[in-house]
Parts: sequence; C-alpha cells; structure tokens
Amino acid sequence: MGRVFFNTRKNVHSLTGAYTVLASDSNKEFILNAAAGAAITLPSVANMGEGWNCRFIVGTAFATTDWVVTATAAVMKGGINELEVDTSDDGPSTVGGTTITFELGAETLGDYVELMCDGTNIFINGQTKLDGGISLA
Repeated sequence: MGRVFFNTRKNVHSLTGAYTVLASDSNKEFILNAAAGAAITLPSVANMGEGWNCRFIVGTAFATTDWVVTATAAVMKGGINELEVDTSDDGPSTVGGTTITFELGAETLGDYVELMCDGTNIFINGQTKLDGGISLA
C-alpha cells in the first residue's frame, strides 16, 4: 500500500488594505500585514451559513491606524483574553457587537481573533498580549 499524504497547510491570506470578506473565505487565516490599518467587512450571517469560520492575526506592527473588522448586524458574541495582568479588567466581551478593533499602539504580533458562524450569530474568541490590544463594540 502506498503512502497517503494529506494537505495540512493553513489557507493563509495576507491583507495589506481594505477587504470585503467573502462567503468562500471560510476557513481562512487572514494576516494583517500593513502598518496602515484598514476596514474589513464581513459577509452577512445568511451568506456565511452554519460552520463558516476564519481568523484574523496581527502580522505587522501598526504605524498609523487601527484595523477594524465589521459585521453587517449586531450578531457578534464572545470575548477576548488579555494576557497582561490588569485586576480591573478581564478583557472585552460582547453579546451583540458589530465591530472588532485591533488597536494602534496596543497591538502585538500574534494577537488574534477567531470567528465562527452558526447561521444566526458570529461567535468570537481571541487573545491579545496587552490590555486594550483588541476592543469590541
């Protein structure tokens, strides 16, 4: 019996400017690779469908502006883990958000947010090294 090889590579897409995410972008890892942040627009949950998912990862330090990921409706639910210890804050969370902001000046390479759609909501989780590295609204 011959060897069987599986493709174990992640589906990675480097973003260097504004981008409108497609329903066909499910299972992609988006690397935020520009010093000037930009707007990222998500598809509607109806277009995403059940099981749609992606991840956004900081790949380049920001020099001028934030990266902002926006949903078409207030359907984001979840929270962000902050690794830096701050006894007054466990990290941002939301039960009906529309925006995820990777914050200029508080970002760290490797900070990330994962999104997963159940057809009705977009569930988010992520991690940032510094307090305030990612905000939700």
